[in-house]
Amino acid sequence: RVAAIRFPRISNATDLDALAAEPGLDVFATASPSDVESADLVVLPGSRSTLADLDWLRRHGLADALAARAAAGRPVLGICGGYQMLTETIDDPVESSLGVEPGLGLLPGRVRFSEEKVLGRPRGSWHGHQVTAYEIHHGVVEVTGGEPFLDGVRHGSTWGTIWHGAFENDDFRRAWLTTVAEAVGSTWRPVPGQPGFAERRAQMLDTLADALVEHVDLDALLARALG
Repeated sequence: RVAAIRFPRISNATDLDALAAEPGLDVFATASPSDVESADLVVLPGSRSTLADLDWLRRHGLADALAARAAAGRPVLGICGGYQMLTETIDDPVESSLGVEPGLGLLPGRVRFSEEKVLGRPRGSWHGHQVTAYEIHHGVVEVTGGEPFLDGVRHGSTWGTIWHGAFENDDFRRAWLTTVAEAVGSTWRPVPGQPGFAERRAQMLDTLADALVEHVDLDALLARALG
């Protein structure tokens, strides 16, 4: 079971799509501390306002649940804003008036926001598996320890990356999920012969397009839109 924390200001939630497409994975959104404590993997996705959603985490008991997970050696993954929350301090004069605030302290690093947005199409690798991704963020993380992980860091059972789209890379995703499954004693393994995520997404879009053609009068819709 994979619990994705449902931030009020969640962004780039499509990072979860590739995980949800894996057979045998139960990916669900939650704001419940008990779900955070019991899931095999917890994902902190992106956020449009890192400090505001971090405050929400604390007020709803989720920060304590995440700390308990980390202390027990149970996997946590932060992506972009979620990764920033896991660090030690966050200085955000761009999206917040709160100044320097403590992060969750589960990953070694400091975040500093700037007016200039970082945009890119980074490439990297993890244990020989090639990864292509994209990044779009104001906050820059200064990593102060741990093990490098996709322009982020791993510390014990907690992982963080600033990259979006990394888990759309099939070989990397399946290898990483296998590592996580083994760490929690899960029997989950990738199903051999399954289509890749890009192929599955194309199939779903084709199915949607076929349904629109069959059930929607597109000529009438266009005429109304243009008329």
